[in-house]
Amino acid sequence: MNDTTGPLPPPLTQGGKFAQAPAEVRAFFDAKAIKPTWHWQDFEAAEHAHAFTVAKTAGFDVINDLHDAIKTAITEQQDFATFAKNITPTLQAKGWWGRKVAIDPASGEASVVQLGSVRRLGTIYWANTRTAYAAGQWTRIQATKRLLPYLEYLHTVAAHPRPEHLAWVGTVLHADDQWWESHYPPNGWKCQCRVRQLSRGEAAPRLTPDPPSDFGHQKFVNRRTGTTLTTPRGIDPGWATNPGMTRLQEVATVLAGRLDAMSPENRAVAITDIVASPIFRMMATGAMDYNDQAARSGTRPDMVDLGGYSLPVAQAPADLVSKMGASSDMVIMSVATGAKQAESRKNDRFSLDDYQKLQALLNDPSASRIFTPSKVIIRGVVKGRTYRAVIKVNQNIPHRFFLVSMLDKGRIKPRQQ
Repeated sequence: MNDTTGPLPPPLTQGGKFAQAPAEVRAFFDAKAIKPTWHWQDFEAAEHAHAFTVAKTAGFDVINDLHDAIKTAITEQQDFATFAKNITPTLQAKGWWGRKVAIDPASGEASVVQLGSVRRLGTIYWANTRTAYAAGQWTRIQATKRLLPYLEYLHTVAAHPRPEHLAWVGTVLHADDQWWESHYPPNGWKCQCRVRQLSRGEAAPRLTPDPPSDFGHQKFVNRRTGTTLTTPRGIDPGWATNPGMTRLQEVATVLAGRLDAMSPENRAVAITDIVASPIFRMMATGAMDYNDQAARSGTRPDMVDLGGYSLPVAQAPADLVSKMGASSDMVIMSVATGAKQAESRKNDRFSLDDYQKLQALLNDPSASRIFTPSKVIIRGVVKGRTYRAVIKVNQNIPHRFFLVSMLDKGRIKPRQQ
């Protein structure tokens, strides 16, 4: 059995630290909701793509502490020893440590359970950092698959490798192959498998001619819900998913539903989800290649083809739509704009979360508006801070609103008496 408290395997770490913490990796974890649970089976496998949870945290005030510690470990490239050293005193002070009698919120039954421990922290650290990296890598794969469209299944040295995983080593399939939906690593607890991208030329002589080794399926009964799950043999229950694919498919599904055809209420919810999604964060940090021809031609399923490579960020109020002569109330931001803003505000106070303030700014009747023939400059206060946004109507794409700039101008100062 591999030691989860030791350094993560390459390519995650070098000398006990992450080799890198790309924007896609941070974005995947940052966009997760926080949900305490009691039993790991209370959470469906696909839910882990959207939410951060730790079993036995329901009823204890520690889930936010654990989330923040993992976020810091990813952002600051911390190894496990540093992560554990920083979080352990907080967990112990709040009573979430060792074996204790606790009550299951679902059944009301009391039992002796394992709360925090070095071993549990190792599992929490490993599972969350490893899946965040894998999901971030998947996002990057989708952004670069025009040049590197194939994936090869790799295996690093492990003390006790699973025979099924060894049989999959060397499998070369297109990145869009359905096999990656269930077999994209990690494929179980402490699984050290990974993938690498290949060009068409590299993949051509090595393509897997037949379906990869299939060892049948195994059934697993969820004792908490009574449902029976079927997973490929060799993949642990709860791990036959691809979190990065799940998140991108969700955005793609929303976009494929034609946001313009939705009711304003449903469209507002969908846009909120998109702005919080990993693909938006990737775009807004400049981590996406907006010169990608597949993107520019509108062939990517997870982006909007509006004459550019773009995503919706807000809905303009009806009076603004009418005054500016726009054909839609959707406010769009292009990848090019996202990259330019990310570059220009490297030392600015503006954060990605500030894009979520745009809707409130647009809805504020007290916000000032300065109009020109093709754009409107809006300035107002949201949650105690002053924001300035510039929205332009592009006459060539048919009369669409585009966000071209948004700035955090700072905290408002109290009036002098």
